[in-house]
Amino acid sequence: MAERVRVREIDDDESRRLLWIIRRGTGSVVTWRRAQMVLLSAQGMPVAKIAEVTFTSADRVRDVIHNFNADGFDSLYPKYSGGRPKTFTLP
Repeated sequence: MAERVRVREIDDDESRRLLWIIRRGTGSVVTWRRAQMVLLSAQGMPVAKIAEVTFTSADRVRDVIHNFNADGFDSLYPKYSGGRPKTFTLP
């Protein structure tokens, strides 16, 4: 049987902040989807159902929840800068 992963207890301020990220609709899609996963977990939805609703794998949902439990809101924002590094310098 798979382990049951749940987000830690979140307070009202954290809940409002998650809702604000989700309802805002601007910014990173990655951040929006991670916030959605955390909020659904806080509402008691099981990992398998969250994965189904967010169109991702259960392993990815578990990673997002574990990262949020460890690092809080910092874990919602992507850490990559993307793309190949510049190979030229300005004169």
